[in-house]
Amino acid sequence: MKYCIIYFLFPFLVYAQNQKGASPKANTQSRSLETNSATYAVVVGISDYQDKDIPDLRFADKDAEAFANFLRSPAGGSLNTDHLKVLLNKQATMAQFANALDWLMENAKENDQAIVYFSGHGDVEKKTLTQPGFLLCWDAPARVYMAGGAFALPMLQEVISTLSIQTKAKVVVILDAC
Repeated sequence: MKYCIIYFLFPFLVYAQNQKGASPKANTQSRSLETNSATYAVVVGISDYQDKDIPDLRFADKDAEAFANFLRSPAGGSLNTDHLKVLLNKQATMAQFANALDWLMENAKENDQAIVYFSGHGDVEKKTLTQPGFLLCWDAPARVYMAGGAFALPMLQEVISTLSIQTKAKVVVILDAC
């Protein structure tokens, strides 16, 4: 999937690099309407899994760290630790991911931007009728995801819906999981 995205984006990246002196134009209208808005982000990257039967990934943690560094930069909003939770490898247990999402729901307010970024494994529970999807956290078992360590996608949908519908935050979700 990453390769498909890279091939799709490559012509646009080449075009953008050939544009000399081009820079993003600030959207002054939306900024003036939302002067009190803030950005909060939860960034997770897992390359090294606890269970030896879950194959390790090469770049998931590095991708997450790069995205977190972008969010810390002026171009990404200059987020500090009060607005950014980063969980890498062993830090990214299911409990810590759930706590970070709870923190996001507690802090994001109307018109704020709430970002959820996850890079790691995802899978489905094939033994059940509905075959729910899961994001595999560091402490996930190789099988029987309902046993713990894996965050159910229907629960993530609840978090996103709460933030966007009830809180009226602008929610951005980036999942790099297959």
